[in-house]
Order: sequence, then C-alpha cells, then structure tokens
Amino acid sequence: MTQPDYGYVFGSALDTFKAFDDLTVANSGEHGPAFPTSTWQILNHLIAWQAYQLGQLRGDAPGRPMGETDTWNGARTPPSEAVLRAAVEQFEGQLAAIGSEVRRVTATGDASADQLKIIQELSLHLSFHLGEVVLMRRMQGSYPLPHQMKAFLQP
Repeated sequence: MTQPDYGYVFGSALDTFKAFDDLTVANSGEHGPAFPTSTWQILNHLIAWQAYQLGQLRGDAPGRPMGETDTWNGARTPPSEAVLRAAVEQFEGQLAAIGSEVRRVTATGDASADQLKIIQELSLHLSFHLGEVVLMRRMQGSYPLPHQMKAFLQP
C-alpha cells in the first residue's frame, strides 16, 4: 500500500482565501450590533486555538484541555496597525507550521489517527471562522463578492 500524501490531501484546507489580507484597525474592529464578535477577536481566537492544536500535533502534552472561552479576547479592536500586522503574521506563521506538521503525518499507528483527527478539527474550525470573517468583511465592503473572487485570488 502506498503512503498517503497528507500534505496534498489537506493542502487546501489551510487556505484562508486572503481573508486576513489588507486588514486595518477600522475594518478588523467593531462591526456593529449585528455581529457578536469582530474580525480582530476571531483572529486572536484562531491564533490561540491553533497554537494549542499545533502543540497537540507536535506531541506536546497540554497542561489541561483548552476550553472555548479560554481563547476569546475581550478587545473588539486592535490597539494599532502594528499590533494587527504582527497578529496576522503570527497567524500565517502558524498555518505554515501546521502545514509542515501535516506533511510529516504517516498512515501507521494510533498516533497518526489522533493527528488526522486534530488536522480535521483544525481545518473545520478554521473554515467556520473564515466564513464569519468573509461575511463581515463583505458586509462592510472590504472583501470581494463571489463574482470578483477569481481576480482577487490571483497572486
């Protein structure tokens, strides 16, 4: 049996579709009463959650399971453009590290099943929150509509 290429299988699962590109303090902060969270809060939530899951992928035993409320920042708006840019860079670095871990997974043993479950949870979680960010940004006019996506996603 040929070893599956998990980098190929999960490669597009870590695509953010540029949802965090071109963020500013204004378009990542408060979105009004229609939204219970801001893009800034979601970004920080993803950073905290992905750090936890990256540790699990690497076999680092967490002190305790991370709860959903442990990962939400109360600040709805970043304090500065520099802090926002640093958070986006940290998030992107995590995705690169996760991609490296995914490529290391092999199809044998219990550890691989646990790692695949973490990767699945991580990609589903990321997808859910990316959908929120895209919706919020589209409603504020800072993210393209579906018919504009092909041109937007070009490098």
